[in-house]
Amino acid sequence: MRLLILFITTWLLIFSNVHEVNAFNLGSDRFRLSGFGTVGVTSAGKKQFGYHKERNQNAQFGGFSAFNDSVIGLQLDADLISNLTATVQVVVEERVKYDFNNIVDWAFLRYQITPKLVARAGRMNADLFMLSEYRNVGFAYLWAHPVVEFYTPISLNHYDGLDFKYIRPVASGYLEFKVYGGQTNSDIKVSGGDLNLRTRPFYGANASFRTDLWRFRLIYAATEIYSIHGQITGLLDTLNQVPQSAWPQAAELSNKLDGEDKRVSYYSAGLAYDNNFWLVQSEIALISSGWESVNMRNGYVSVGRRFGPVTLYSIAASARTIGKPTQVVAPLVSTPTLSRLETVTRNVFNAPHINQNAISLGMRWDLNPRVAVKAQWDHTWVKKHGGGLLILKEPLEKDITLNTFSLNLNFIF
Repeated sequence: MRLLILFITTWLLIFSNVHEVNAFNLGSDRFRLSGFGTVGVTSAGKKQFGYHKERNQNAQFGGFSAFNDSVIGLQLDADLISNLTATVQVVVEERVKYDFNNIVDWAFLRYQITPKLVARAGRMNADLFMLSEYRNVGFAYLWAHPVVEFYTPISLNHYDGLDFKYIRPVASGYLEFKVYGGQTNSDIKVSGGDLNLRTRPFYGANASFRTDLWRFRLIYAATEIYSIHGQITGLLDTLNQVPQSAWPQAAELSNKLDGEDKRVSYYSAGLAYDNNFWLVQSEIALISSGWESVNMRNGYVSVGRRFGPVTLYSIAASARTIGKPTQVVAPLVSTPTLSRLETVTRNVFNAPHINQNAISLGMRWDLNPRVAVKAQWDHTWVKKHGGGLLILKEPLEKDITLNTFSLNLNFIF
């Protein structure tokens, strides 16, 4: 699959020949096929500390990789009947698992109820960020990749359900309100191994205001974790089998690690400013849950300046888990088996804890209206037991720094 990604993106790069390319002509105005892609090279991670920009990707442990940033997508839009359209978007990129759920990113029907009210049903983007509509379309945003500290904690591209959007023109711009609901299913990679995470119901609302220069957004979403499958299941079963007389804390630790039936709430605010010379964008978020490992706050500020076709930019970002990891108390009975279980459990509580800050410098060069080259350097500080956004081969027992270099070419067609 990795070779397939690289082959397709490279072929499309040669096909475009860095000239303007148009959407495919399907012989009818009712059907429109378009696409996007990124060919990228990344230097990231270290031998024991793996980097990934999304939790649904495999990690990079040092060296150079042509897969973390490379992606190809195709989108088909069809006008079915009056006011009713269909959209299907297929995305191929580095994934923990390849199946229908992970490759078909969008598949929905859209009905224009009134000029101001739209309803959609099917598989749609999870509208939790400023980049929600085009998170995979590198050409559509400034940076070489979405800000890791803000976008990686929720590596959720889509959900299955429905939404309603109302748009109201005002004197200086547009007000937009959206409500939605459904369920999600994600395959992600964490330091403890691969996880399949299913949540339902997944629901939320957002409000935004847009003018020629400004965009403001407020977002609320909530869900309940329906099921978790992965290596953590075995640890929970083992803790539940430990006699209380041997380790009184075992049952409590199992309950804290078990995310099933735990509610998660998400609050976010964002703003963007673009006057054709200066570009400013910022988002902040708070995640609150009864599941200890996902309580956190994060945010970033990005500032860019255009000089003709070239834009220089910088980013400051931070992500931090709220509170400290649960303190694991030693068992009352000392045996080699219980000692190993104590160590594993302590490491599992420490591993998802996040305490990470980063600064980034980058450049975007628009070669033409459909092709752009980007280069970016990220310098990241990760505190002891704060590597929850990394894939750890060993416990993070000290502060570390990481340098990530990204160079990619982004195009739409």
